[in-house]
Amino acid sequence: MPRRDLRALRRACADLLDGLDLPERLDLAALCAHLAAARGRPLHVVPVPMRASEPCGIWVATQEADFIFYDETTTRAHREHIILHEIGHMICCHRGGGHLDEDTAAVFFPDIDPDLVRDMLARKDYSDAQEQQAEVMAYLLARRLAPAAPRHQGLAARIADSLDHSAG
Repeated sequence: MPRRDLRALRRACADLLDGLDLPERLDLAALCAHLAAARGRPLHVVPVPMRASEPCGIWVATQEADFIFYDETTTRAHREHIILHEIGHMICCHRGGGHLDEDTAAVFFPDIDPDLVRDMLARKDYSDAQEQQAEVMAYLLARRLAPAAPRHQGLAARIADSLDHSAG
């Protein structure tokens, strides 16, 4: 993608994000809660085992809720990127198309309507433009996420606080 096209895509994605009135800094759970409230429906983020031949993440929009399925076996950083990428598809209102036969749908998703599964799985064939847009959205969203606190921060803070009190 030419640099000027990428800049235009970033501006367009930033404009979409500005329309969501997101807080300047938030974590992934708060982002999901904000989007659920904005869309007026629950957003469920669900870990599932996925084979290497399958997409790493899938967004499913039903009439009642949104679902993001992601590969439970990947790293935390990759998992976050997958979820943000799928949120990007959701924010951009991307749609799937295609067909999955009912027998295959019943094997992988026995409790979900086959028509829904057809739409969900077909999205692995997104156009390049949609994938690029979802990637830019994931990048912009990741920049807004507050970094996770290091595991030892609480202990380090208590030690520092203890040293401050003993010095005074």
